[in-house]
Amino acid sequence: MQKFILGPCSVENRDLFFQVAEALYPKMQGREWYLKGSFDKANRTSMTSDRGPGLEESIDIFDEIRRHFPGIKLTTDVHETWQINRLIGQVDMIQIPAFLCRQTDLVTNVACNFKRINIKKGQWMAAEQMRHVVEKARAANPKCDVWVTERGSQFGTDRLIVDFRGVEVMREFSDAVILDCTHSTQMSGNGVTGGDRELAKRYAQAADIFGYDGVFIETHPDSEQAISDRDSQVELNWLESWIDTL
Repeated sequence: MQKFILGPCSVENRDLFFQVAEALYPKMQGREWYLKGSFDKANRTSMTSDRGPGLEESIDIFDEIRRHFPGIKLTTDVHETWQINRLIGQVDMIQIPAFLCRQTDLVTNVACNFKRINIKKGQWMAAEQMRHVVEKARAANPKCDVWVTERGSQFGTDRLIVDFRGVEVMREFSDAVILDCTHSTQMSGNGVTGGDRELAKRYAQAADIFGYDGVFIETHPDSEQAISDRDSQVELNWLESWIDTL
């Protein structure tokens, strides 16, 4: 396990994002890692749920982070093609959300404008089907480094499970296979999406055993107060301790 995508679900605000960066930056020196944060949680279950600070405010935060932490790499996700150009030079890798992984224009536009793209596997898709998604990115830009992230598969209508057999399948056609330890624990609820941070911790510990190239772990200094995915984000102090054991 060599690659790490770590950070809060949502950027939320400048102070929160800086707090996470300050905790992880010294511990991750010498490792390939990306600080992650979403500027807009555009696929919230409820219309009234907090979506985050938005693109323009987040770009200002990203810029300050890059100046304050030399060499840090950033990643965020996009939902519409017009957002891609605004993020050129602001982040190092773009993530395609699982719900949008088959959106051809989104995948190809990112591949054409970024050296690296991380595509979340759709919950309804088999590992083998992600080959076609990766081929879209490679057709648009053969030099683009294409990562695929496993974030669970639908088990019935109300929960996700991880099929660990998929890692070897997706490695055949991608440059790296990442395990999303947090979103893979999600369960649908009454107007909110639940999760299980204790299971997320076990996934983090198991990723190396099953041969994943890296992990995606969302973390928060006070998970219960997070504006999104509060049940699945691991505590920042736990993540710091886990990194110390690697």
